[in-house]
Amino acid sequence: MLKIEVWRNRQSYNYKADPAAPDSFGNNWKNNSIDLILLLKDGKPIFQANAQTVANYCFGGMSPGDKLAHGDTVAEGKFTVRCFVEPRAFHGEIHAITSTTDLDGQRIDRNAMQVSDGGFQNGRWLIHDRFSKKLGRDTNYAWSAGCFILSSPDLERLNTTLKNEGVKPGDEIPGEVIEDFYGREA
Repeated sequence: MLKIEVWRNRQSYNYKADPAAPDSFGNNWKNNSIDLILLLKDGKPIFQANAQTVANYCFGGMSPGDKLAHGDTVAEGKFTVRCFVEPRAFHGEIHAITSTTDLDGQRIDRNAMQVSDGGFQNGRWLIHDRFSKKLGRDTNYAWSAGCFILSSPDLERLNTTLKNEGVKPGDEIPGEVIEDFYGREA
């Protein structure tokens, strides 16, 4: 049986280089991509990579979370990954994070979205890479608005591993975010 685990390092929440300065690309880069994402088969890792899993993109057009600037971060606990979903404007093959909550306590539904009090869907929680179409390459840092962000080569490697395991578009895999994983070995 396949399972995805995210091992979040609590230092990921300390993403501001200057804690007193406002959110910005120039400030929200510290402790970037120090979390781990693992694909387990029968409890044994068959894929591992660094990832950014804390919402550090909480400025500009992307409004911050409701209670915390990084409140759109997927909370510790269980989630589901729906594999190989429609990429829209994203680069490469991506995956949806569903059936969980964010740190603000808001539900991330079966469509990887949240429904506002007014009934509108907002956000889209995904596993994708940090490729910039503007730059034509990965950005120097991963910018997450609540998604799990990998490097482009690592996302390709994850996708190859999933396909080698027979995973098809729409298949679902259970997942779990675990914090304070110190002492564990993949």
